[in-house]
Amino acid sequence: MNDVLSVLFWPLSGLILISVVITVHELGHYWVGRFFGAAVESFSIGFGKSIVERTDNRGTRWRVNWLPLGGFVKFVGELQAPTDTREDLHTVVEAQGAKTRKAKPAFPVGRPYTELNPWQRLAVTLGGPAANFIFAIVVFASLGFALGVPQAKEVVVAEVVAGSPAEAAGFQAGDVVIEAGGKTVTTRDDVTRATVLMAGEAVSYKILRGAETLTLIATPRETVERNEALDVTEKVGKVGLAMSHRDISMRSLNPIEAIGYGVSATGDAIGATVNVLRRLFTGKDGLDKLSGPVGIFSLADKVTDLHMKQPDVSLQDRLGGLMLSWIQLTALLSIGVGFFNLLPIPVLDGGAAVLCIAEGVTGKEIPEKVQRIGLTIGLACLASFALLVTWQDLARQFGWSL
Repeated sequence: MNDVLSVLFWPLSGLILISVVITVHELGHYWVGRFFGAAVESFSIGFGKSIVERTDNRGTRWRVNWLPLGGFVKFVGELQAPTDTREDLHTVVEAQGAKTRKAKPAFPVGRPYTELNPWQRLAVTLGGPAANFIFAIVVFASLGFALGVPQAKEVVVAEVVAGSPAEAAGFQAGDVVIEAGGKTVTTRDDVTRATVLMAGEAVSYKILRGAETLTLIATPRETVERNEALDVTEKVGKVGLAMSHRDISMRSLNPIEAIGYGVSATGDAIGATVNVLRRLFTGKDGLDKLSGPVGIFSLADKVTDLHMKQPDVSLQDRLGGLMLSWIQLTALLSIGVGFFNLLPIPVLDGGAAVLCIAEGVTGKEIPEKVQRIGLTIGLACLASFALLVTWQDLARQFGWSL
């Protein structure tokens, strides 16, 4: 029965995660565009031909397409791909006339995207990533408010591995860790988070030893570690500490504290993403730290299996745990999608933002020909990157040598 349930949830789990995150992202663009009166040609989840489609009373086509690996909002007059064309502005005028006659407009209602000033277009461009970050804040805040957050009275060093970076740094059993990587430590997971993504780079730890406060510097050593629960092998930084808690409990949060927790958790996730990219560009890490759609589907499937194949656990409890894990994964994926879209690459929101800022500062519109060239280059870069990350995901999934 457990195997049947696991199969039924695959690939549903990955589709749900991606669809929710993409919908949130595109709604961010859509509502900011609507705020400035832009005409919306279509709102699409997925690519390719439509499976389901309807047109609302503003002439916007709402579509669910057959390839559920992304989505987009298309404003009238907006160039999103090298093959896009500027729509005839008379279509918008005609749509406005249809709205006045209370008839269903044949064309989208509103202003062409080109009539928005560059700062308005910048706001529309940033609306998608902002929506992703706000969504994550809301999710983490809601979880913190509903479930509380773990907090230990003390996080103690239980053991120092002989010959490890921790021993070289001067750690001793019984030390109480109060800060790791500049962040306050409330559970041993805080020490792990400060360490795993910093292989080969010095990390600062503040400890209490009796009545004395000390700062120790240790450089995590890259270690290949097997996560049996998720059936994955990954490279992580370790300093050789075994940690334990004293008096750990769940601390309840009031609404204000929950919002602060949501902001902090989202900020930490963004910081971790920035750190991964920094290490990638400086050669300290490889592409194995990145994942694409295949990796997301694989992780979602393994998390689903982890919950649905638990022995001696009721179906209700398994589903409850699975829903909680899905919600957390969706928030983390939302942060990743929002941040990735801010990269200054044509085709992505970051590239569009650069053009808007350039036009706003110079007062001159970037020539359409230049925009098309940029979109072509950006599309080629994005396709190459997608293929590389997909190959990385497949190699990780099937154990191929790289």
